[in-house]
Amino acid sequence: MALALILIDLQEWIVERYAPDGGIAAAQTAEQARRSFRESGNLVVHVRHLALDGSDGGPDSSTTRFVDAVTVEDGEPVVNKYDRSAFAGTPLDSMLRDHVVRDVVLAGLVTEGGIASTAIDALRLGYKVSVLLPAIAGNTPEGHHSTLDDLRDRGVTLQERI
Repeated sequence: MALALILIDLQEWIVERYAPDGGIAAAQTAEQARRSFRESGNLVVHVRHLALDGSDGGPDSSTTRFVDAVTVEDGEPVVNKYDRSAFAGTPLDSMLRDHVVRDVVLAGLVTEGGIASTAIDALRLGYKVSVLLPAIAGNTPEGHHSTLDDLRDRGVTLQERI
């Protein structure tokens, strides 16, 4: 296996607070990508942002739950993170390496936060990185576009289709 889809922060509270205009549409497209990757035998990883102090109720809290548009099927790992990047202080890198993943496709929320920081860390770790444009959303249109320009300049592929 050489390819993985990483679904980042597709949680109710993040949509409501940081991506109210495009978060649900991004989640719906991310779900289509999840099904496609799963059917192709590729790894799908869900990443959930939690508060380090537990003030959000933890991983089983209604506050931190994933949006209804996205399914977590058996065999799809969930990585809990406490920082912007899905790699910071998590087992994500070793999980990907155990599955012989070399290329990652990112989808989720938000462009200026979890997507950008995870993409930059993935590049630093030697992965080929793509961002699935229809399956991401930003805080603001300006921030979204300038972050995508920066990611493209760093070598991230901006992918229009699943």
